[in-house]
Amino acid sequence: MWKVDQGSQSGITTASYSTALSWQTAELSAKTILLKNTHASLSLKYRLSGCVNGGGITKELVAETTLETGEIAEFHYHRQWDNLTLAVKNGSGVSAYQIDYEGQGA
Repeated sequence: MWKVDQGSQSGITTASYSTALSWQTAELSAKTILLKNTHASLSLKYRLSGCVNGGGITKELVAETTLETGEIAEFHYHRQWDNLTLAVKNGSGVSAYQIDYEGQGA
């Protein structure tokens, strides 16, 4: 049976890192995440991590990176990850963001 998992969500950043997306991806082979800074003038910071089993080691996949207003960060993974976690925080101030994600697998 072919599986598709997709979604979209938005939010605002805070002074410390908070989880914007915690995505269970164990049954998915192809995974795409788009993160857009939707604020009109302020930047945000993000980082992405993954783990290969529920309580196991977490590996930083993308170190802290700044996303300027209107920019889109794009992530593609074909490796098996149990979970992908995208965290965001303030850059130049409290910023807004949009996340779209989709994964497919057998």
